[in-house]
Amino acid sequence: MSVIREFFKKKKLESKFKLAGPGHSMASSTSSTPATNQTLKTAGPSQTRVAPSESSKRAGAAALARFEQNQKQQEPNWSLAAIRAQARKELELELEAQKRSKDGGPKEVLQEAAPVLAVSGVYYSCPLIGPDILSKQDIEDKIKNFLYEQLSEEMGLTSCLIIRTCNQNKAQISLGIETLSKYLTNIIENPTEEKYQKIRLSNKVFQERIAGLEGAMEFLKACGFEQQKLPHGDGEEDFLVFQKDKLGDLETLRMLKDALQTSEAVVPELDRGLRVLMPSQAAAVVNLPEDFFSLSKDEIKREQELRERQVELNQQLRTRAMKERDEVKESRRYKFTLIRIRFPDGILLQGTFSVKECLRDVKYFIIENLNDPSKEFELLSPGGQKLIKDEERLLDLHLVPAVILHLRFVEKLEGKQIQEDSFLKPEIMALLQSI
Repeated sequence: MSVIREFFKKKKLESKFKLAGPGHSMASSTSSTPATNQTLKTAGPSQTRVAPSESSKRAGAAALARFEQNQKQQEPNWSLAAIRAQARKELELELEAQKRSKDGGPKEVLQEAAPVLAVSGVYYSCPLIGPDILSKQDIEDKIKNFLYEQLSEEMGLTSCLIIRTCNQNKAQISLGIETLSKYLTNIIENPTEEKYQKIRLSNKVFQERIAGLEGAMEFLKACGFEQQKLPHGDGEEDFLVFQKDKLGDLETLRMLKDALQTSEAVVPELDRGLRVLMPSQAAAVVNLPEDFFSLSKDEIKREQELRERQVELNQQLRTRAMKERDEVKESRRYKFTLIRIRFPDGILLQGTFSVKECLRDVKYFIIENLNDPSKEFELLSPGGQKLIKDEERLLDLHLVPAVILHLRFVEKLEGKQIQEDSFLKPEIMALLQSI
């Protein structure tokens, strides 16, 4: 089976799963009741991810690749016992520094993050084309090139994907698909009518809806149309003519029409940029790259110049509504957020998320990387509040543009202590970085 046919097969299975009802998908739930680990594992993240069982491996490979590119150094060969001891020591130092700060003593000075820990950008992957982790533009270019390479093997289905993926104007895509479907419907329902078997290329409808639609000509060719010059008026014009020998295989036309109408764009998946950090590394200041922001570089600079005025505004007596409006305005600056999850042993798991993703996606990310995915846990905000609205967007929860959440395991038996050599999978702990 070709790669494209396999892709369509998976998409059809996912579509059936989505239609199975609320018992099979968390996406249809409107309750704010937190989901269990089993529910999260069954439903998956809010954004459909192909082969989610492999995502932690891809994330690990991506993190290792970036690490090797940024800094060539020998990987730390720490035992788990040494890691836990170091994490405990750093947590104690952190608590001591906080206590000194409250008592009026010298405050801890935060240093700029080392290059190996800096967030260099937002990256994407696409399982359909391979394991590469690339920038948004690069991955979109690679997807387009990949699709065009598949035309020689599977022109019909591939051209459907090209139409969906390589055209930007959604209204144009919808109108083009409607027109192409009409061409096929006319032939299927009226196979003996020759007028439906010819399309004049200079026709106004064709020029407005089809001529500029990428992938449309390849689709029509796969259906059985060929370009020919035919008499028209006082001369000749170019036509697309449906080949007579294809009339005996109308089932193929029905299949291609269905594929055109039900296909979906090949969309890059956000790479989590998975990293594992020690407590001291999480304390370092990380400057977020421009990719995280909706604003341009100049706009961000102007925003920074308005900081002083913002401080003055905060000191004024302002209504709650005024503050809420300012918070909404501020939140719209961000497209992505950097989430760090602190485990009971002090180790932190880091990932990049879209601000439109939900708390459920963060929990799913954690479950993917737990040594024991069956363990129930809770997430606490930096202020100590329990986060329970799994369907709430990270933007609406104000978990932007970067935040450290605290993970607390739920003990099922009273007085039972959870003991682990490591809460994270061994291959994930292997990504622990040293500065």
